[in-house]
Amino acid sequence: MTNDDTTTQETIAVFGSTGSTGRHVVRHALAKGYKVRALARSPGKVPVEDGNLTVIKGDFKDLAALKETVQGADYVICCAGGASGKAYEAGMMIAFIRRLWPLLVAEPALKVFLFQSVIFAPKPDGSLPLLLKLLGPVAAFLNGNTPMLKDNTEVTKFIAANKSDRFDYIVTRPDAIAEKDGGRALTTDQHNGSLATITFANLGGFTVDALKDPSLYGTCPFVVAAK
Repeated sequence: MTNDDTTTQETIAVFGSTGSTGRHVVRHALAKGYKVRALARSPGKVPVEDGNLTVIKGDFKDLAALKETVQGADYVICCAGGASGKAYEAGMMIAFIRRLWPLLVAEPALKVFLFQSVIFAPKPDGSLPLLLKLLGPVAAFLNGNTPMLKDNTEVTKFIAANKSDRFDYIVTRPDAIAEKDGGRALTTDQHNGSLATITFANLGGFTVDALKDPSLYGTCPFVVAAK
């Protein structure tokens, strides 16, 4: 489902637009000439103003706002993560994706849905590199992120089990992410995460560019620093 036309008239819907990755997704998408539709509980927190940016006020439980956000979208990106640690609302992400999915299936323009997961989440078949399989539950427990890991795992399974013939999906699993500027360019590894730190800014740009990479469609790649 590739599209070789200019991106000028294409639209990306973004969930998590005020978050650490999402704000860079919005900036990069606008810089690339996309129109952006962003859902935000507090529209004033969306980091930019642009004639090609439409901000929809609402949250993940607001079905009308979800529908308005994806209306006419060629691509949909979810890079929302929820609060970290004990503040995380268990099951919030899988509940959101289940609520969103019928809207995606019904959206005639949609080409690709990209979901940003976490490095310790396994593929839909449960497979995960041994090191990550051993470290994941321990790291999640120590950081209070066990519910988040479980939630992202359920989302990955759901997306694969409910994939549509009408649009493609990508589930990215980024390495550890930091706010620091700069950093190496990013690439994907279908088999191993490196646990090396990448930056939110680079991840935002990579996420937008990944939408046009057919080699990633239907996969759950790790996102790592290029060597």
